Amino acid sequence: MANRALDEWDIACTGLRSISAAEIKTFWNGYIVHRKDVRIEHGSLYSRWRRVSDDLVLSLYLTNRSVGLFVRGQRGERFATTANRLEAYEPDLGLALDASLRGYEGCCYLTNLPLPVTDPASWPQAYAWLEEREEHYHHVLSEAVLGGPG
Repeated sequence: MANRALDEWDIACTGLRSISAAEIKTFWNGYIVHRKDVRIEHGSLYSRWRRVSDDLVLSLYLTNRSVGLFVRGQRGERFATTANRLEAYEPDLGLALDASLRGYEGCCYLTNLPLPVTDPASWPQAYAWLEEREEHYHHVLSEAVLGGPG
C-alpha cells in the first residue's frame, strides 16, 4: 500500500479472520502491562474502561481490524443522555479531542486506528496509539468537564 494510508476497509477486504477470545485477553493483558496503570477496568471481552468521573468513562476497544476509544456514560446510560450532557461543551470539546460528538451513533467522540489486530506484530503500535489517545482524552475531559487538571 505504498503512497497511501491504510484504510480500515482495506483490511476487511483482505479476508482478515476473526480474533479469538484468547487473543483478546492476551492483547488486553499486554496493554495493562504496557500501561502499568491500575486505573484500567474490565469492560467487556472487547473493551477496557478508564473512568474520568462517576458518570463519564473512556471505553477503549478492539476489533479484528482496529483499536479505538470513545466516551460513554455510566453503565446503562443511553447514548442520547451522554451526548446531550456533553453537548454543553461543544464545539470546544470536539475540537480538542479532534473527534465528533455524534459522528458515530452510539459512541461519543469515537476515534480509531485501523490495523490488523489479529497480527500480534501490530500490537506495539496499537498499545502506543491507545495510550496516547487515552491520556489525551482523559486530560481534555478532566479539564473541560470537571474543571480540573487531567
